[in-house]
Amino acid sequence: ETSFLCKLPTTRPFLMASTVCTRMRFLGNSTPVSGFWRVPVRSVVRSKLCTQVASGGQPAKRGLLSWYNGWLEKAPLVTKSITSGVLFGLGDVIAQFVTGGLQTQFDVPRCLRASAFGCFLLGPLAHMHLTFLEWLVVHRFPVGKAAMPFVKMFIDQFTYWAPGINVIYHFSLGLMEGKGMDGSVQRVKDKIIPTLKANYMLWPAVQLINFKFVPVAHQLNVILIVSLGWAAFLSRLSSHGTEADETHEQHT
Repeated sequence: ETSFLCKLPTTRPFLMASTVCTRMRFLGNSTPVSGFWRVPVRSVVRSKLCTQVASGGQPAKRGLLSWYNGWLEKAPLVTKSITSGVLFGLGDVIAQFVTGGLQTQFDVPRCLRASAFGCFLLGPLAHMHLTFLEWLVVHRFPVGKAAMPFVKMFIDQFTYWAPGINVIYHFSLGLMEGKGMDGSVQRVKDKIIPTLKANYMLWPAVQLINFKFVPVAHQLNVILIVSLGWAAFLSRLSSHGTEADETHEQHT
């Protein structure tokens, strides 16, 4: 006579999970999984078994946000750098269409320069900056919870970060445009004041909200989302300078 359990294939994952969990009791918690979060092997296996059992033996479907957060935990620097490159490139695309409309020929090298800045400079530097800021204000010189967003915003905007990253942006874009050292320095001199004026109209309020309500792990994501419009502004400002230089060279 056929067993009742054999007639119900959906119960087999529960039997398998029970057998494995019974065997796992003898393994203990001594072997950790390498990585940022050290989780015991038994916990990892149990978590995977619970996920598979809940879905009838099949891996649970993950949404885009869960997939992104997984990579954010496994490789935060690389994930944030790629995200920054994509969003800064998209910001340049928006700037090109806003400036010239759909009839304007798309400037691929300009978009690639914006993406390169976001990926190789802004992403890594912002990741290190936010990590350092958290260590400085929370651990090294701890301040009260109410004052913490204001202290972070002040350091972020009025000490090294806001002026420094904008100087880096204009200087690196000048080098990528082939202006050389002297031309890149001159570009910084011409662009830094209007850039900082626009910066202080937007970013202090954004960062105050960011530091107040957003967990540290996702603060750069907020910056990158707002940077979608900010990158469009910078790309437009940058393109005006390039067009003016080309016009000057043609007349001379």
